[in-house]
Amino acid sequence: MSDRALVAYERPDGRYVLHYAHWGASDGLVERLTPATPFGGADPRAEWAAGLLRDLLTATGIDPDSVAGRVPAEAATAVDPMPLAVAVTRDGLVDRVAFGVHRALVVVDRSFDATTYAAVPFDLAPVAGTLDGTAVDPDAGGLLVPVATSVTSLRERAGGAREALGAAVDGGLDPPTARRALRETAARWVGADRLLVADGPGP
Repeated sequence: MSDRALVAYERPDGRYVLHYAHWGASDGLVERLTPATPFGGADPRAEWAAGLLRDLLTATGIDPDSVAGRVPAEAATAVDPMPLAVAVTRDGLVDRVAFGVHRALVVVDRSFDATTYAAVPFDLAPVAGTLDGTAVDPDAGGLLVPVATSVTSLRERAGGAREALGAAVDGGLDPPTARRALRETAARWVGADRLLVADGPGP
């Protein structure tokens, strides 16, 4: 199983270039993201990577052939150099997260300080036997919870909270109340003002 994540690089205009990282929700990614190795490559002399990101940070569109032509065949990076989107607003980043598919969002600012957010789905179907479903509905929304130390530990903590609320739903708690409880629980961990929320369609 992969630990899929989205990685967003801040542009000079305050918007973001969005990329995909197949193992990006694992601890250790942010330490590999530097101005010289912006996509987490092992080669510190990979000037192509810094040059490519520099151009993407001011791009108005994506030319896949042009991007592919600048990536060496032997390049091995933690983040896919091919962008998913350019010029995404900060609020728009939340809407790009597919909860249940993406497990984290990594936001890299202009100084290359990175913040990882663990993706916590609102949909409790996989952990509540009384709900119809075995997989998370990505359209149901969720929370992006900033990670202080370990994304793995925070994901495990969130998983425990979801399991407990799933059991509560099986015991008669209505799903909208469980959803609010999950949001309140995460807010106690990090502060409500630090959560990024994708509301989904609502109850």
